[in-house]
Amino acid sequence: MGTSYVEFRNHGFWARDSILSDWLTTLVDEMRVGAPSNDWLPPIIQHWELQSEIDGGCMALELDSFLAEDEKLRYVISAAESALKRSSDVSERTGSLFLALLKGEVKTDASGPIDYH
Repeated sequence: MGTSYVEFRNHGFWARDSILSDWLTTLVDEMRVGAPSNDWLPPIIQHWELQSEIDGGCMALELDSFLAEDEKLRYVISAAESALKRSSDVSERTGSLFLALLKGEVKTDASGPIDYH
């Protein structure tokens, strides 16, 4: 089972690929519900769907690229908050870390622990 580093604005956390995949699936499903009509959301969804299929320690969410604008970041934070309520017991911690990372509350870097469970 691979692990991947989830990074945003020079901070991040390590997650097991299978758990990160479960979280991404829940998040993407939430992002589709009532999604605003725009041209920037479909590429994010498509990229994260593709990444959720990877299991080898090389998932790349590209958060800095996709969420550079405040509008996009606010939308994904809102979707993540809703998705967290529907996440599985297994992916809840990863979803919480993901949300905290987007809010600037995670201060660890790639030298941090690999298993947060």
